[in-house]
Order: sequence, then C-alpha cells, then structure tokens
Amino acid sequence: MSQRESAWLDGMDAEARVRHVASTRTEPRNAGWIADEANVSRDTAVKYLERMVEQGDLEAVETDRGIGYKPDEVTQFLDEVRRLAEAHGVDELTAELDAIATEIEEWREAYDVESLSELRRSVGRDDLTETERNDRLETIAEWEYDMEIREAIRLAISLQDSLTTLEPFGDDSTDAVVERG
Repeated sequence: MSQRESAWLDGMDAEARVRHVASTRTEPRNAGWIADEANVSRDTAVKYLERMVEQGDLEAVETDRGIGYKPDEVTQFLDEVRRLAEAHGVDELTAELDAIATEIEEWREAYDVESLSELRRSVGRDDLTETERNDRLETIAEWEYDMEIREAIRLAISLQDSLTTLEPFGDDSTDAVVERG
C-alpha cells in the first residue's frame, strides 16, 4: 500500500475519495489532478466527476488546462442554509445576525467608512503603512464572509418559518398543505 492510500480513512471507496478531493477545492482542478490526489485512475475520476456535475455538486469550467472541476457555489450555499436551519434554532440564528451586525458596525467605526466598498477603496491610500493595508485586507475578507453568512442565516430563518407553516401531507390528499397559526 502506498503512503497516499494509507492517508485515506478506512472504508473510503474511490467515489468517496474523488468526491472529497473535488468538493474541497477552491480553484478548478482537472480530472488528472483530482485522480492523482484521490489515488484513482483518470477514467474513474472522470466517471465520478461527471456524475457530480449532473447532480449539481460540481461545476465543470473551461480553464487554460482543459476542463476543470470546482464545487458548485449555489449548491454549497444552499447546503449551508439547510445545515444552519437544521442545526440551530431561530433564537440562535437571530443572535448570530445581531453579532454580525455589531461586528460590521465596529469595522465601520474603526476604519471610518460607511460600507465595504469604501473600505476597499481606502486600501490604496498613500498614508497607510503596509501593516495597516494588510489589516484592512483581512477585515475586507472577514466582512465579505460575514455578508455571505448573514444572507445564509436570513434564508435559514425563512426556511424554518416556511417549514413550520407546513403540515405533513396526508395519505389521502395530494395538496394538503395547511398553514398553522
């Protein structure tokens, strides 16, 4: 057994390894690269990658090295919304929205800006030191993440609201949606 094979958890078959490698990339990777990382043949990788594209888990994009595969951003976002809705109550999600709003407000005050765009523009100021510019770039990345997760939390709360207004379908009805309260 090679060292790469021993790095995989017991029970991870070829499909699981390809799925893991392909779904944890931030940059598109071609089938050969994914096959090498997953320790499978290129043909095996292509078979599972194409299946993942059909399922909406991956996106196939044209790169300067041919077809590259990367996680589908919409699928990842919707999976995050579902995970948040299933793992947290409305009170927890609301508290997190409040924490995010507080953090963004603190950044606005700290950098004397009104928006993320204004903070981005401020990075080019001549009076900033390299450390100050790097600090602003780190804050921009955190601010962008906060905005993305804030939207996911808002949708998770909406999803919970929608799910609580639906009754399960009865055996004798095909349109038995009942709103509570």
